Amino acid sequence: MWTFLTIGGGIALILFAVRFLRKGLDRLMGPRIAHWMQRLARNRVRGFFTGIGLAVIAPSSTSMSALVVSAVKARQLDAKQTLPILLGANIGLTAMVLLIAFRLESAAPILILVGVLMFQFMKDNRARGIGQACLGIGFVFMGIHTIQAASSAWTSTAHTTSDLALIIEIAERHPALLLILATTLATAMQSSTATIALVIALSANGTITLPMGLVVVAGANLGTAITTLAFGWRDLESRRLAIANLALKLVVVVALMNTLDLAAATLAQLPLGVEAQIALSHTALNLIVAIVGLPLVWPVMALTRLLIRPTRATTPEFGPRHLHEAFYNSPVLALGLSQKEVLHAGEIVRGMLRDLWTALQNNDTELAKKVRSADNRVDTLEGEIRRFLTESIQEDCDPDQREEKMNQLRYVNELETIGDIIDQNLVGLVLKKIRLGVNFSSRTWAELNEFYVKVSENLLIADRVFASESEELAQSLLNHKAHLRELELRLRDERLTDETRVLSPTSSIHLDLLTHLKRINTHVTRIGYATLSHTNPLQKIG
Repeated sequence: MWTFLTIGGGIALILFAVRFLRKGLDRLMGPRIAHWMQRLARNRVRGFFTGIGLAVIAPSSTSMSALVVSAVKARQLDAKQTLPILLGANIGLTAMVLLIAFRLESAAPILILVGVLMFQFMKDNRARGIGQACLGIGFVFMGIHTIQAASSAWTSTAHTTSDLALIIEIAERHPALLLILATTLATAMQSSTATIALVIALSANGTITLPMGLVVVAGANLGTAITTLAFGWRDLESRRLAIANLALKLVVVVALMNTLDLAAATLAQLPLGVEAQIALSHTALNLIVAIVGLPLVWPVMALTRLLIRPTRATTPEFGPRHLHEAFYNSPVLALGLSQKEVLHAGEIVRGMLRDLWTALQNNDTELAKKVRSADNRVDTLEGEIRRFLTESIQEDCDPDQREEKMNQLRYVNELETIGDIIDQNLVGLVLKKIRLGVNFSSRTWAELNEFYVKVSENLLIADRVFASESEELAQSLLNHKAHLRELELRLRDERLTDETRVLSPTSSIHLDLLTHLKRINTHVTRIGYATLSHTNPLQKIG
């Protein structure tokens, strides 16, 4: 029992270390990982090498699965473009296992010492990221050493009929059962690295043989493919991508299981230890999957499209494009993706204002009601973004991350308020105009349209300010606010001092439209003040 508990502790340490390492690399790379993936994936070969590079930088099958699924779900990339990235990432993820196979356990205390010094005492976020990565690698080596020590203590005793011996004997005689067990373990832990690291640790003293190691490698790879499928199941295109990836791995795994003895004999010829042979088999398996799959990307995706059809013709349920719970342990990546979701909400709000104005011009009742229903989408995104940021960015994270979290929450709250103004006030004015049969004069239309165009421009500039934190754009937004305030006062004063116009039936609607457009602009420009106060604390907040 003590042996099992010790090995379990070693597994837990490896699993924690892999996730801690991922968070450290997130600090270094941040949301640029997703940006690079989208930018470089337009070509099949380039996408393949992009996947390798990204997975080496961020060695987490969970992160890679969530990234590719998010890109497909948001329609930034299609499944044909993303499958080569996934094939490359499968290879890149093996780099960590190769590093583990070098048996650098003695370096663990040094790595942990360097990691603590950099992570605990450095102010620079990148330096802290390097320190966190060193800690992660050091913890992996400690976990492997713990498992090796426990299994060595077991093999040195005479209890050959113990539970562990019986389990290993059954697994060795039934490779299919071992394959299912390894697949289940990798799926449950959401980490092929942790699963294979366990096998490498047990193989160091002969507890696990090479053929058994190959079966576990095969199962671990199926487990990560199943994880990707779980992430992408709800979205049709993501599901097709994940099934294509799983099918390609399954073909190679079936071939390996049918030639297990030959594969083991071939690897045994290499002048390396069993640990290195197992690690190389992990790389080789994914390399074969890529060699088979890369030339067949187009046919494979065409086949999945043919076989996996939409189950219903109804419109899919609306929800976030980019948010996924897999990023709860990656604050920097989480902030990058939540920023995209906030911009998604901004896009919907701009569309609401544009459609509202079209409905006003064309007396379109149906379009006005459609604008009202769009506000529900903004409310949904605001709630999901708030929940996602609250759960992914905890109070113990970096001050910069907390500040960025608050900036995003403030801006999405402003967008939600603007959506409410459009829904509760402006749509009512449009419907009132249509119901009363009121028509604006060409002069009135020109005035209102001039004001509307400037508010729309400010709403677009605010999105750019939020995304770039540009002081120049922020100052431009505030300058627009001052100009718009002068324009609103001039138009209002002209109407109120013109007896003919102030008594017209359109007057109250005209003035109310100006009032609510001005309210929208007030909320829009707050992002400019927030940006300037963030980059320059002496800037006056309005």
